[in-house]
Amino acid sequence: MISLLLCLFFIFYYSYFKEELYIDGDEIKNVCDARRVFVVDDIRDFTAPLSLLIISPFIFFSLKKSTRCGYLTLITLFLFCLWFWRFFGRFLWCS
Repeated sequence: MISLLLCLFFIFYYSYFKEELYIDGDEIKNVCDARRVFVVDDIRDFTAPLSLLIISPFIFFSLKKSTRCGYLTLITLFLFCLWFWRFFGRFLWCS
């Protein structure tokens, strides 16, 4: 359980950028607007592999133990989906 919380912490910590604070719903409606309006140093090309490297021991452990614990497979799938969404998915439709 603690390893899951640590993985979630690293995913959210490394995928956050400070311009998300300016999303107010009026002028800045979403992440795409915040990224377009403000000059953002996009460091996701560094932080995405770094966070994946940090959470990889948990992923390896859960895949190794998935034959005995089915819920670990679901947690691993959830972590991969969350990792993809936080780093890449929410920016897919930005122009």
